Amino acid sequence: MITKYDKTLNSILEANAGIITSAEAQEAGATRPAFSDYVRRHGLERTSRGVYIDPDVFPDEMALIQKRFPKAAFSHESALYLHDLTDREPMPISVTVDSGYNAGPLKAQGVRIYYTKPEWYEMGLAEVETPSGAKVRAYDKERTICDLIRKRTAFDPAVFRQAIRDYVRSRDKNLARLSDYARAMNIESRVYEVMEVAL
Repeated sequence: MITKYDKTLNSILEANAGIITSAEAQEAGATRPAFSDYVRRHGLERTSRGVYIDPDVFPDEMALIQKRFPKAAFSHESALYLHDLTDREPMPISVTVDSGYNAGPLKAQGVRIYYTKPEWYEMGLAEVETPSGAKVRAYDKERTICDLIRKRTAFDPAVFRQAIRDYVRSRDKNLARLSDYARAMNIESRVYEVMEVAL
């Protein structure tokens, strides 16, 4: 039996690339019994507490991680991938969390964790679409380039060169924002050197 919530819950499921959480269902007005009934009727599978997926949809790993760990921000290799600044799919997926965050459960998922100062955590946070169309939290291009330059020795030189080259060629680059982030992170001279060569 189709309920008054089906249309809303279907649209959430579609927008999230086949993933829905009990919290999202409640925000949409569905009661717990109504959501449980929806899960059963649609054959959704529980992947973790409060997170359900449509078994007919190929799972989007980034979207699943975001649903389970909403405070994780995709960064470094993963952000390069989301912004089309690398051809390499991130293996493992990398995220940044506040230095006080308990990342044990994330590590257990095989995710690469980067820690940042609390005052840098929000800097450059944006909503970005994964290849499957799910919206996730990731750092914008400029913050990602700053993180790349800060951790340069940890990156494959070919990945580093491609990311800088593709950023410089991108139409939506924002050099003023890049400069602001570099100043805030105290890496202005390093960013300037890299950009001077690339531009």
